[in-house]
Amino acid sequence: MEALESIWASIQTGGPVMFPLIVVSVWMWHLIALKVLWVFRVRRNRLGMSQALEYVSSRKSSGFSKKTMLKDQGPKGEALAHFLGHRRFDPESDRIMWEAAVQRQISPLNNHMSAILVLAAVAPLLGLLGTVTGMVDTFRVIGMEGTGNPQALASGIEEALVTTQTGLLIAIPGLLVGQTLRKQIKNIQGDLMIFYRAVDQWLERSQNHV
Repeated sequence: MEALESIWASIQTGGPVMFPLIVVSVWMWHLIALKVLWVFRVRRNRLGMSQALEYVSSRKSSGFSKKTMLKDQGPKGEALAHFLGHRRFDPESDRIMWEAAVQRQISPLNNHMSAILVLAAVAPLLGLLGTVTGMVDTFRVIGMEGTGNPQALASGIEEALVTTQTGLLIAIPGLLVGQTLRKQIKNIQGDLMIFYRAVDQWLERSQNHV
């Protein structure tokens, strides 16, 4: 209860700029949570190369249940499920279809990342806006009452400092987590491209044997 009262006191001290800062923070961490859960799911449900080649080498189209299972195994599984659902069992056409299936997984890898990094960058700017409004209030008090009202002066300065602090507290962890997630996504994309080349080489060998 005391923590909530302390937070509310800080919001009141920081002034109206605190409300967009709260919105930015909640939005950013919501997107981060979604992306972290996605990365965790992709890392946990790895599609083995032997299992993938078993699906590809089968001359029968995979059933609905197998395609659904593959889609639960991240970008590699989704690419393979799309390929298996549209392949024509012609080696040349299959290679083109496989490339298209992998390419359509590249863009979704970065879902939410731009928004996370933009929100993290916006937070200190909003904090700076609060700093400016706080200092404007301070100078306005000085202009009206001089320096004889220290309480009013302290109020403006405190608003400036609280909003600056809040903006940095949102931005710094947001940027750190965002960069960590970006690195994880690059690793996932690298795994996807290795997976693509392995299946493509198998399809190429199949084409040469025809």
